[in-house]
Amino acid sequence: MEIQPLTIEPAIDQALTELITLLVQKEEIKQYQKAEKHVESNRWLQEAIEAIKLKQQELVNFEYYEKPEAYRATLEELAEMNRQLDENITVQYYKDTLVEADEVVQHLFSSIQGAVDQIR
Repeated sequence: MEIQPLTIEPAIDQALTELITLLVQKEEIKQYQKAEKHVESNRWLQEAIEAIKLKQQELVNFEYYEKPEAYRATLEELAEMNRQLDENITVQYYKDTLVEADEVVQHLFSSIQGAVDQIR
């Protein structure tokens, strides 16, 4: 059974494009995009994220190979690395703007869902 691609009527597609244009002009979305660029361009943050990923891989290996002491030590190191990352002002700003942008998008989706539910 072949799944047919979803086709959207041109009028709906145009309205969606306009809605997206309006959405990206919201201050909350602009602030989130700005924060995201700061995170992406911050070398220290990128290196810290990569180091955390490597430490997570080590943790999985230690668990798999049943090395409880190395696992506990790595878990503590990982917790400290995450704490340092979470305390970074750029990360805090990013998280705050992400929450605000998500609230805008969730409100939009809820409004659309509510309108669709009323039509049914």
